[in-house]
Amino acid sequence: MSTQAPPRSTAQRPRNAFPSNARIPLDYCDGPTQRLYAVSAFVILQAFKVSYWLGISRSDYAAEFFGFILWLLLDIAFLMALNYLRIPWMELPVIRLVVAVFTLTIINYVLFTAREISPTAIARSSASKVWGYIGSPFFSRGEDLGFRDQDEHLLGRHTVLIKPYSLAILNPDDQCFCVPDPSISIIDMPEIPIVFNGSDPHYMEYTITSFETGKTSVHKLRGPFKESSPVLHKTRTNQEGGMSLYTLKASVAGSYKLQKVQDKDSVDIRFYHDKEVYVVGCPDARIDHYKETLERCSGKGDVDVPIIVRGLPPWTVTYKRHANTKETQELVIESEPPGYSSPLLKGWSQPAIPNYYWAKQHEMNLSVSLGLAMPGEYGFQVTRVKDGCGNVIDIQGLVARNVRGPEIRHVNVRERPLISMDCDPRRPIKIVDMGESPSAPIYLMINHGTAPYQVGYIYQKSDLDEPQAMKDVQIKKDDSMSIIAKQPGLYTLSSIKDAYCEGEIELPRDCTVTVATLPTLDVVSHPINDSCVGAIGVTVDATFTGEGPWRVCLEVWRDEKIRAKNICYDSPKPRLNIEWKPELSGSFKYDFKTVSDKNYKEIPVKLPPIYQNIHPQPSAAFVGERTGLKTCRGLSEQLDVELFGTGPWDLEYRVIRGVDSRLFTEHNITSRITTLTLPPFQREGVYSVDLGKVTDLANGCQKNLKVPDVPVEVSNGPPTAAFQCDTPIEFPEGESVDLPIHLTGGTPWYLTYGMEGQGTLSAAVSESRNALVTVSKPGIYQLHSVSDAFCEGDVVEQARTCEVIYSERPRMNLMIDSIRFRGGPRENVPEGEIAPSERISREADHFVLPAVCKDADRTLELRLTGKAPFELRYRRVYRPARGGKEEVRFLVETSQHSTMRLPIMTDQSGTVNYQFDFLSDATYRDVEILHEKQAVVFKHIVRAPPVATLLNTAKQFYCKNEITGVKEKIAIRIEDGVGPYALAIEIMRPNQAVAEKLFEHDIVPRNGIYEWTLPAKFTDMGLYKVSIIRATDINSCSSGAISTVEFDILDTPSITPLRSITDACVGDKIEFSVQGEAPPFKVYYNLDKAEYTATLENKRRTFTYETHKPGLFTISKVCQTLTKKECCTQPIEEMSTMIWAIPTVKVADGTNFIMDLREGERAEVVATFVGEAPFSWSYVRTEAVYDKEHHAKHGKRPKVLEKRTVEGIQGHKYTFITATEGTIVPVWIKDKHCQVGKEV
Repeated sequence: MSTQAPPRSTAQRPRNAFPSNARIPLDYCDGPTQRLYAVSAFVILQAFKVSYWLGISRSDYAAEFFGFILWLLLDIAFLMALNYLRIPWMELPVIRLVVAVFTLTIINYVLFTAREISPTAIARSSASKVWGYIGSPFFSRGEDLGFRDQDEHLLGRHTVLIKPYSLAILNPDDQCFCVPDPSISIIDMPEIPIVFNGSDPHYMEYTITSFETGKTSVHKLRGPFKESSPVLHKTRTNQEGGMSLYTLKASVAGSYKLQKVQDKDSVDIRFYHDKEVYVVGCPDARIDHYKETLERCSGKGDVDVPIIVRGLPPWTVTYKRHANTKETQELVIESEPPGYSSPLLKGWSQPAIPNYYWAKQHEMNLSVSLGLAMPGEYGFQVTRVKDGCGNVIDIQGLVARNVRGPEIRHVNVRERPLISMDCDPRRPIKIVDMGESPSAPIYLMINHGTAPYQVGYIYQKSDLDEPQAMKDVQIKKDDSMSIIAKQPGLYTLSSIKDAYCEGEIELPRDCTVTVATLPTLDVVSHPINDSCVGAIGVTVDATFTGEGPWRVCLEVWRDEKIRAKNICYDSPKPRLNIEWKPELSGSFKYDFKTVSDKNYKEIPVKLPPIYQNIHPQPSAAFVGERTGLKTCRGLSEQLDVELFGTGPWDLEYRVIRGVDSRLFTEHNITSRITTLTLPPFQREGVYSVDLGKVTDLANGCQKNLKVPDVPVEVSNGPPTAAFQCDTPIEFPEGESVDLPIHLTGGTPWYLTYGMEGQGTLSAAVSESRNALVTVSKPGIYQLHSVSDAFCEGDVVEQARTCEVIYSERPRMNLMIDSIRFRGGPRENVPEGEIAPSERISREADHFVLPAVCKDADRTLELRLTGKAPFELRYRRVYRPARGGKEEVRFLVETSQHSTMRLPIMTDQSGTVNYQFDFLSDATYRDVEILHEKQAVVFKHIVRAPPVATLLNTAKQFYCKNEITGVKEKIAIRIEDGVGPYALAIEIMRPNQAVAEKLFEHDIVPRNGIYEWTLPAKFTDMGLYKVSIIRATDINSCSSGAISTVEFDILDTPSITPLRSITDACVGDKIEFSVQGEAPPFKVYYNLDKAEYTATLENKRRTFTYETHKPGLFTISKVCQTLTKKECCTQPIEEMSTMIWAIPTVKVADGTNFIMDLREGERAEVVATFVGEAPFSWSYVRTEAVYDKEHHAKHGKRPKVLEKRTVEGIQGHKYTFITATEGTIVPVWIKDKHCQVGKEV
């Protein structure tokens, strides 16, 4: 017994509705958790950044720069990691990643390097505000050290540097240099590096020993040496190691040595006296005779390219080869003069007398042998040359920069020409012996090479004759490649030469030439006889000599009259059989005239003619290609038959239908063509007429005929025709109409028809039983005859005629009672009667529609006659009520019924005319609409509704209880319409959901202006909105356009300080709270009797004054703004605060003073103060972050070595002595009232 397994739980962890490509699977860590970790990591990273920023000194430029680079890299690394993890909703496309990197770069720049933006001042300002709210007792006396912009009050720094001893190292990398040719200005003169440690040179002596002459010259240089110095100049400085790099420009070749070097204090700088630097001439390599192009033939061995190289051996020359537009890899050759030795090579032995012969400029001729087996265009170019001490000259680079012309040796390896004769040894070339100088061309096949060609050949008349060398044949580029043979014999090629190379001769190399023989003709004839009539023809056997194919031509005569000229027969073989069997009897002559073969054309022949009397056999055939006859039952037909042989003749023929056959005989026929009259066909079906036997009565010969019979198809009866039009057929004027005709019989049918009363008839052919004939005039048309493929037919008498008439044109019913103007008011008007607002009148040349108000819904209803659908084309002419340009629009209206409703334009006021031009229906297009021979025009007037506009108020702001309902008015402009008018006015109060409505009646404005007195309803404070929602005139025309004005009812504000302050320092903030209904507020205050104004807009209710200069600060008035000159205010008590200046300390007169000391010397540091005594100040001594050139070392944060504080200074100057290296920086200053400091 089996038990059912328990069902599995279907509860699973919910999956994402959308697939995710996160690096960390969402099943392991879902999206919200990943986003939480990412945000937390970003916050922690920014917290460490802020901590680092607070820990560095504000005046430490190096530390700030290092911090900017460090934290920018960390931020970018975080963004790249975030983009790599692909956390859902936090993926960064490329544009967002770029924006994020740009934003963090700006933030880091502001924090660490943008001092003019002063991020410290921003932080201090925020902290100062917080500090003020918690009520610090020292705020007004400058005790908040961290919330000042200290840079302008803690000025100057004094740096003391202790100088070490100096060392100079000439050419520390032991390089070898070269002096370029003066003509190559693009290559700079070599510069010998000299490294100085601990000091900079101000005087230097050095010597140059010439390699060519061995003479030594002394050169002296005096400083200071800058980057722009012509001979010795400074290139860079290493601040940490105190190293400076100078370069000495070498302009001549020789051995360079230092003799003496001193710094700016005339102290000698140490150096190695025996060290020398070799400066040689730069190497160079040139291809000799490179402008000449060398022409070589293929297979002629190697090509030598001469290269001249100069400089310090050994040389390494690099060149590249171009072959047929393809560049091969670079190749290298190395060489040196025989027996050459130098200190730069192994095995050098110092000579007894030291000399520099090895360093002189050497020159050597090299030769590069290159095998060029394949034909083509080759180029050789030197790209680079290197001398014995490693100096490299990039010759290809000089060429690319147009400093030196390209030196390329071009070699053209030409392919040798190959020649053979286009001749088959089995088929000699034949000379046709005709004309004055008979000859034959021997065609040549020449491959490769370059024209012109010079071909040599040998002629041998026979085996017994000696060969003769003939004159060479010159063949140009466009000449025919052939040798002209004028004599028979053996022609053999001996040589060929093109424009550059001698060629080779291939097989076949010789050709035999013979003289072609004339063709001949021989004929043998045999008569063709019949047992009854005798000779009926002749057979001719023709035999040819010569070279085929052949052609023979002859003439044929009958009874001494020429019957055919130039009858020709072609034969590819030397034998030809010709058979002639004339159809007529008589005496025939066959005369052969010419014979032709491959070499000779139309050679006359002299052969005797062939004579023969011919009596052909009797025969007969139907005349023409008769494929069959068609006829009707009961009719007879005729057939023409042509007879052959000698007459007269008897002819037998049969008429066959199925298995029935009837035999008929025509006797004693004398004419060659006779007509057979067939008996009438009594039954329908298919008959056939067959020729049986013909008898030649002159000879008594008979012949059974085998010619195709003629089928005869017999129909059941004659065709009929009848019109299919029981009623008259209508069609539009100017067009045509098809008349239907029903036909019986066999296709095709032939019809004739015409109009009654006219003598002309028209013909038509139809392939269908349902025929159509097209007519274009109205009348009664009559069928006259019909026939089909078999016989003539009959027209059905009852359907012989068909009547055609014109269709009626569409028209418009323009009777007044038939036109309706729909849409007007019908109050108290009985059904069926016309209301006054719909009544249409008729004037002299137009119809008049009732006037309507603007935007009223009206339609014009018209009655039409014709065949639907209808299309009305009309023009609408609009003239504005206030004048202006007339507007004409051409419109089209359609209708599927006989009643058309035309929309009336009422969206603009003025006069509108409707002129109806053309009316179309299903039959006619564009029928002109006229009424009593005049254009049909409807006119009507669209009245403009009144428009009321609120212009202005006396004020835009009112103080509380100022509106009394007597004198405060609003001007309303009323335009258009006809007075008196009525207005509907709406007033919306503050904090009120439903507006209050007022109505003004019987208004008669003056000059279009109505003065409306404001009612005493504006008692609450806030924003009021007054609107005109409708204006109506005496014609009940109204407009719903809304015109609105707004104004405020304001309360009087007050001001109180957030904290009572009697003293403050420059840079502090003094804050006041303003109480009132709503901004904007204006605060009036004085500073040392100078008046100022501040405006609080939007939602600001706190006035903050940032003290920027010392003096007495006083609040005088606060008000809520009405206009530029008015405001709501109330008296206040005077509030005053005394503002004191921030003290300043200047070390070294506020400059960055740097001085160098040697051991045992001391420096005096001077600090001056600005403010009110007594003073107290603090300074620190930091690690000096300057190099020997007094340049700051960027990226290094200085270390604070010590800090000291001095208090109770009564004077404005303080001096102390130091002998310790470091930088003295002020960090805190305090006078009697205020203080300022910074973190260290």
